[in-house]
Amino acid sequence: MIRAGACLALALLLAGCAWLPGLAPGPEAFRAPEIRYGDERYSAWFADERGGVLYFGLSPFWSTLWATGDPAADLRTPGAQLIGRFDLASESFLPALVVRAEGPDSRSSVWDVLAHPNGWIYYTTFYEEMGRVHPGTGEVQRFPALGLGLNELALGPEGQVYATRYGSGLDDPHAKEDGSLVALSENGRKLGELRLHARDGAVTAAKSVAVDPRSGRIFVNADVILADGTVQFARFVIEADLSIRSQAVGAPELLFIAFARNGRAVAVWDDGGRLRLALGDGERERESLELGPRPPGDFAQDIHFAPDGTAAVAFWSGRVDLVRERAGAFEHASLALEKPADCSSPAGRSLVYSAFATPGAVWATLYCGVAILRGPLPDDWQRVPRSSD
Repeated sequence: MIRAGACLALALLLAGCAWLPGLAPGPEAFRAPEIRYGDERYSAWFADERGGVLYFGLSPFWSTLWATGDPAADLRTPGAQLIGRFDLASESFLPALVVRAEGPDSRSSVWDVLAHPNGWIYYTTFYEEMGRVHPGTGEVQRFPALGLGLNELALGPEGQVYATRYGSGLDDPHAKEDGSLVALSENGRKLGELRLHARDGAVTAAKSVAVDPRSGRIFVNADVILADGTVQFARFVIEADLSIRSQAVGAPELLFIAFARNGRAVAVWDDGGRLRLALGDGERERESLELGPRPPGDFAQDIHFAPDGTAAVAFWSGRVDLVRERAGAFEHASLALEKPADCSSPAGRSLVYSAFATPGAVWATLYCGVAILRGPLPDDWQRVPRSSD
């Protein structure tokens, strides 16, 4: 998913240590040894979970952007394309998956990852090609025919994969043409592509993508970059046949939306600087919860569902909002994950990217080296008032 403006980014966080048996886990940061290529320091960002393992992209994207102001600065130094792994049960890092070894033809880094039920991990690199890797064998399959600029991923109801194309990647790092939604088969064959155009006189750069598993409808948000550099925001609802059902530009801004396997939808909106959590089924909103003012520079970056349906909404600041359904009513809880001192802002700039709820704990990837955060699962859940209450 991308930050507002012409810059894209995704980041995850991981760290390590163990807690005593029988005690509720307290805050903890798990850190793996630094990964560097030249002056580039790789950090964790977008993540996904399968079988108790977190898979996360490793990238220097934000660090090089902060240092240079250039969103393509990652390309200046050759490096490897890596997917980090963290085992939740043992609270330990596993060897990273190498999808492209260090060399002159490897300058981009891994952005988003999708832990597909078929056993493969799909990944994007934005400036270079996307592909998939099998964690059991290490086999890598790349999909160069799909082109460059692919950003975020989502699983379709029949196993297909959807990817947003923010821009055209290496040839056009500033996205001078409209982005798109790309549908691909499990083996990487392009099934279709829909160019997204929100308004004339501007570039539409697609960011996040989510798919309703029941209707097959696809939801995409986008930056709309005007000629003077100002940015508006758009949202699209797309039918399974890749025709546009609806689109809108302007407030409210859809920060992120995700769907559970049963079709439960969770979305975060910014309406005039105030955050709102929308809960429902597909496009039908059932309940809404006000989350208060949106702090400057904060962003709802990712949403993931636990097997019991609990949704974890991760904000860059380290705030995680949790939503679950019990006895036909929604419940909400919130916590603030503690960042290590060297990752504090602004001196040690860092971003929380993806969060996951497990029994007793909340985990998240932190863009501050190879780091994972853990916090206790809150026990002060509050019922979300029904809209009619």
